[in-house]
Amino acid sequence: MSAEYVAENEASLLEEMLSVKDRFCTPESSGCEILTEDGLAVLRLCPGMTLEAWEILAERHGLNDWMTVPLRKGDLPHLRHVQAVLDKLSYETEHDPLTGLSNRRAFERLLDQEIERSKRGKTPVSLAILDLDDFKVINDTWGHLKGDEVLIDIADLLSRNSRRYDLVARIGGEEFAIIISGVGLFKAEQMLNRFLDQVREMEFTSPDGREKFNISCSVGLTTYKGLAELEMNNFIEHADKALYEAKEAGKDCIRTTDPVDLQTVTKQTLVHANEKKFLFTGK
Repeated sequence: MSAEYVAENEASLLEEMLSVKDRFCTPESSGCEILTEDGLAVLRLCPGMTLEAWEILAERHGLNDWMTVPLRKGDLPHLRHVQAVLDKLSYETEHDPLTGLSNRRAFERLLDQEIERSKRGKTPVSLAILDLDDFKVINDTWGHLKGDEVLIDIADLLSRNSRRYDLVARIGGEEFAIIISGVGLFKAEQMLNRFLDQVREMEFTSPDGREKFNISCSVGLTTYKGLAELEMNNFIEHADKALYEAKEAGKDCIRTTDPVDLQTVTKQTLVHANEKKFLFTGK
């Protein structure tokens, strides 16, 4: 019945709904709170419409942010549908649609939390920012679909090489970040070197199937141990600086900065500078 309803009514119903969407549902209003000071919901009766038929239309035409209201008793399935829509919208606000990784919004929220946790427990947290080398060449040579394939495969490799409680995020076009909780500079660098080895072994095929190509990745890495005050943006800047140095060094490598604490710890300490650095980095 659901499939038949969609087949018979899809064209006319969709034309009407999309005209309403184009007129009233602006990009600025997308994802806003349901209840507002001056908002109005417009109800359109759809006799014969079932929840199953609506789910087909919503998935097919991107109408998942439209809410359904039952016109009969037994509205529990509809409430579940509303919850499913809200869950999907919540997921989409914090995840990258291409790779499924956390997005920059989720990354910054968790990084701020990890900095606070490090301050309280005096435990290390490492931050790595990774950038695919010469990614524009891939898009220009093989097309954006092939570029998307590379990004998806890199995201999958990053996820498989990370621990369950680390956060892997896509924070830019070809830029990724990893928050490595409870790990200092030395062990984090070892982990990332293993990742770069696997990236070098990856092989991609051109869209016509005639050529093979490889990719590489540059990494900037820094660490914080909670021994001094730190703002999130400052932490990111340290990792960005290290990434820039990796690019300047010829790409396909890791560059690190001294732990951010090392630059701010008071000079009254009796520990020699080199000994201090060993305490922070383990090397």
